[in-house]
Amino acid sequence: MALWLALCLPALPLQLAARARPCCGPLVITEGPRERPLVAFCNDPARAAGIVPAMKLAAAQALAHTLAVVPRNPDHERDALHELACWAYQFSAQVTVCTATRASGLMLETGGSEQLFGGRPQLHRRIQRGLGKLGYCAALGYAPTPRAAWLIGAARAGGRHAHDAQSAGQLRVALASLPLATLDWDTDTARTLHALGLTTIADVLGLPRESFARRFGADRLDELDRALGLRPDPQPAFSVPEHFVAHIELPADMVQSGQLMFPAHRLLRSLEGFLRARNAGAVELILTTHHGPRSTQPVTATRIVLALAAPERDAGRLAQLLAERLTRISLPGPAVRLTLAVERLAPFQALNANLLPPSRDRVRDGLDWLQLAETLHARLGSERVFQLQAVSDHRPEHAYRITPLAAERGDARIPVPLPPAWQRPLMILPAPQPLPQRDEHPGYGGPLALLAGPERIEAGWWDFGDPHRATVHRDYFVARNRRGQTLWIYRELKQPRGWYLHGFFC
Repeated sequence: MALWLALCLPALPLQLAARARPCCGPLVITEGPRERPLVAFCNDPARAAGIVPAMKLAAAQALAHTLAVVPRNPDHERDALHELACWAYQFSAQVTVCTATRASGLMLETGGSEQLFGGRPQLHRRIQRGLGKLGYCAALGYAPTPRAAWLIGAARAGGRHAHDAQSAGQLRVALASLPLATLDWDTDTARTLHALGLTTIADVLGLPRESFARRFGADRLDELDRALGLRPDPQPAFSVPEHFVAHIELPADMVQSGQLMFPAHRLLRSLEGFLRARNAGAVELILTTHHGPRSTQPVTATRIVLALAAPERDAGRLAQLLAERLTRISLPGPAVRLTLAVERLAPFQALNANLLPPSRDRVRDGLDWLQLAETLHARLGSERVFQLQAVSDHRPEHAYRITPLAAERGDARIPVPLPPAWQRPLMILPAPQPLPQRDEHPGYGGPLALLAGPERIEAGWWDFGDPHRATVHRDYFVARNRRGQTLWIYRELKQPRGWYLHGFFC
């Protein structure tokens, strides 16, 4: 059975301004003429100081000297709803963005997916908990039709009592007691109905339909019919984009990089939901810090790139790595806005959980080598922590290259044929060292006994003329001396002939 869940976000502009601050004092959202702005929304500390909506900003500032003022920006509200829809796509394949005069939010069809999350109560708690981590507070409403679910959620967002409709037979009873203000009709219609003594949806449903349609228009009745399931109510489908971009406005200037972690964590939570919806992982995060225009010289945005060794989507893990990177960042100016972008996604393969609890050795060992490498890379940078990549070249000194610590690209996964492990040492010298000879036999800490070989390597003719990648003509051997050291040596075949040490085995 189809069941819709409405997420109504009351005072969305106020929530957007407050979600970037761990503790928020008096805060107002203003709109209207630039010369004489008015208070559109205010939080509880501002109300406690005596500030109310529609008050002039100058009067509000006189009541609260520490008042934070944020101008309303409809573009930011639209972007926030789009970001929230990307996050909610992990719970349902049918997501619709809703904008109304009194509240904005989302509608999700959860009837087909609630069993995947353990039932309706578990899904309900998971969504509410996720919204709280993102910094949002929403009123939820359930109904078999999307419009009825939205009306129930909007009534709860306005502080009114409402009952969920679990089936189509409960729709009329659930909607009857709702006030007409939840319908979001125009002001003239609402004023006229109130003057006639009509205050609830039940009052309108009890009127003659033809008379009501002639007076107020048939579209009002069509809206009620769609809410009651008497007419079809198709919703525009939301499609998840290929790339992730999210913004968060900072209501106060932040001058230290460590202060960015709280708003950045909100963005990472949103990213986690987006990646779960796409069943993907991020291999590179780009956090951009935008600076305010208060300085005399424009300040270029600070771009922080976080590369990962493997696709990741856990917000907690990403926050740890980002915190390590931010310790090395010095902001050139106060930050007023953060942007998190992921331009390249990779297939994510979750690890199977163990049936038994982890052993003591595993708990004591802590992070595995991959997480340790990522942490060191985030703290020290690519110039100090990197990885080696095999290259299809028979010359040992050119058979590898240094690459940044990051997930391998699709074009880098080319299988390179390797010789047996016992023929290649763990340590290769930066440059071969000549060995002393006695009766044409090499020595290193005494005479050397040849254990394996020869392995002839003649390669590099295609780099003719490059002094850094010369052609080689060598016979390689595995040798050991009286001390027990196992060496990798070769005999030069071209003039001047001789023996050289090229590496050590463990």
